[in-house]
Amino acid sequence: MKHSLCALASGLALAFAGTAAFADSTGNVYQNGFNNDADITQAFNGDATSTITQFEALNVAKANQSHNYFGTALIDIYQKGYNNYADAQQSHNAGATSNIVQKGAKNVAETNQNHNTVAMSDIYQEGVNNTADVNQSWTWGASSKIVQKGLKNVAETNQEYSTNVSSDIYQDGFNNSADVQQKWTSNADAKIVQAGFMNTSTVKQQFGYNQHADLYQEGWLNSASVMQTGSNLNATAVQIGFGNTATFNQTGW
Repeated sequence: MKHSLCALASGLALAFAGTAAFADSTGNVYQNGFNNDADITQAFNGDATSTITQFEALNVAKANQSHNYFGTALIDIYQKGYNNYADAQQSHNAGATSNIVQKGAKNVAETNQNHNTVAMSDIYQEGVNNTADVNQSWTWGASSKIVQKGLKNVAETNQEYSTNVSSDIYQDGFNNSADVQQKWTSNADAKIVQAGFMNTSTVKQQFGYNQHADLYQEGWLNSASVMQTGSNLNATAVQIGFGNTATFNQTGW
C-alpha cells in the first residue's frame, strides 16, 4: 500500500500601514516504512521551513518553496535506506537554503534553485550508486556543496546566469564522477576533491568573467579535465598517485 502525505502552507497578512507582512510557515513530515510519499509546498510566507524524514526504501520526498520575499526559505530532507528520491525546489525567495542527507544505495537527490537573491545547497550521500544533482540560476549569490562517500556515485552541479557562485564537490571512494558546469557567470569558483581510484572530475566554465577551477585527486587512474572560456581564467590540478591524467583547455576573450 502506498501512503501519501501532502502539506500545503501559505500565509499572508496585511499591515495597517499599507505594507505587506507575511506569516511564517513550518511543515514537518516523518515516515518510517516503504513506498511512502511526502510533499510540502510553501508560498508567500515570511520564514518558511520544510522538514522531511524518511526511513527504509522506495520513498519520495519533495519540497517546494516560492515567493517567500520577506524571510528565509529552508528545506531539510533526511532519508536512510535505498532507492529513495529527494527533490528540493526553491524559487523567487529572498534567501533559499536546501539540505539533503541520504544514507544507503541507489538514492537520488535533486536541488533546483532559481531567481533567488541568495541560494545555498548542501547534499550529503553515503553509500553506493547514488546521484546528486544541483541546478542554480539567476541568483546574486549561489553556493553548492556535494559530499559523497562510497563508490559509483555521481555528482553534478550546474550554475548559470548568476554572480558570485561557488561549487564544491568532495568524493571518497572509487569509480566516482564529478561534473561542474558554470555558464554566463562572474566570480565563479569550482572545487573538486576526490580520494580513491578510477575517479573522474570535469569542470566547464563558459562565457564568464573571473573564473577559478581547483581540482585535487589522490589515488590512481584518476582523470581531471578543465575547459574555460572567458576572461581572467585560472585553473589548478593536483594529482597524487600514478596513472593519472589532467587536461586543460583555456580560451580567453
